[in-house]
Amino acid sequence: MSALERYCFIVHWFDSHAQLNREYQLFFYAQDNSVEMFDIKQRRMFLKRTKHDQLKLEDLYIGAAVNLFSRQLNVIEYGDDFTISKLQNSTERILMLIKPHAYDRFGDIIDHILGERFTICRARILKLDHGTAPSFLGSEASKQAESFEGPHALAIELMSADGVKMLHSVAGPESVEEAKKDKPESLRAKFGEQGYMNAVFVPKSAESSKQICEKLFGAEQRKIRTSRFLNSTLAIIRPHAVNAGLTGKIISAILSNGYQITDLELFHLEGVNAQEFLEVYKGVLPEYHHMLDQLTSGSLIAMEVVSRDSAKSATVVQSFRELCGPIDPLLARQLRPKSLRALFGVDKVRNAIHCTDLPEDGPLEVEYFFKILVS
Repeated sequence: MSALERYCFIVHWFDSHAQLNREYQLFFYAQDNSVEMFDIKQRRMFLKRTKHDQLKLEDLYIGAAVNLFSRQLNVIEYGDDFTISKLQNSTERILMLIKPHAYDRFGDIIDHILGERFTICRARILKLDHGTAPSFLGSEASKQAESFEGPHALAIELMSADGVKMLHSVAGPESVEEAKKDKPESLRAKFGEQGYMNAVFVPKSAESSKQICEKLFGAEQRKIRTSRFLNSTLAIIRPHAVNAGLTGKIISAILSNGYQITDLELFHLEGVNAQEFLEVYKGVLPEYHHMLDQLTSGSLIAMEVVSRDSAKSATVVQSFRELCGPIDPLLARQLRPKSLRALFGVDKVRNAIHCTDLPEDGPLEVEYFFKILVS
């Protein structure tokens, strides 16, 4: 990497007082993780070059949201020819759909993918069947339509250098038998069963992937949502944990402890939404403002969680809160060393996961994300 490399992005910051988007150039110096900002309208420097150790070049892509000194910036486009040549022409987005039969291995598959240095841009649980799969996934899915039968599939839009070729290599041959023989470390060899029950569907090209993503993540997705809004609780994998590559491990821990994830989506939460969601903690927790900053600092994963045991479905909020553990990971490691916050948390603010506190709030918190925000 050249010491002179400077990347430029056009970003928007929503000024809640003026109720308008303000546009800036965001410059990122990868050699020392420093940033500076230029106000395009006022034609003046807004932020002098300053180090920001938490921000990485991989966090900056079109559609991303990043938190910079308590301001949420939305990346709108690349800002100069150098950045376009370095990033737009070298990275590709590609869809991976984890099939229903691999539901219990969602976390392991995500963990495998993140280990291959893919970035998750969008993610969503949905329900397909042999009738709807071809209409959403195109003709490529027709011959394997029956493998999409089941209550929960997980669509993930990934990004990587040479993403299409890379993901096809990581996924392995379509036939599970061939994958196990020729590429035993591939996703289909490790998580597939037989034939087209091969764990993952990957479109053949970036263009077909783009078309499919427009359907799966666009307005049509409402037809195939899976939220229950009954006897459920909300879990949020916090941005710091997503950024640390812990998404797969946390999902695996949830699924292996007697719970199902009945809906899931990746969100970039805006400040006003974070304030609305965390309002109950205002004036109660001294970390409230830091919690706001954390929740808007990057991508988060929201999940509707239910108990696998129908006899325990009515008490899922309480039991899942116990799995998460005390809000302070230091305390959690002493009192509940196997809890999620003990295993994955850092401190009270970066404690890996949010869970609903009160039983009556479970469906309400789920509705906030999966009815209000998704609309």
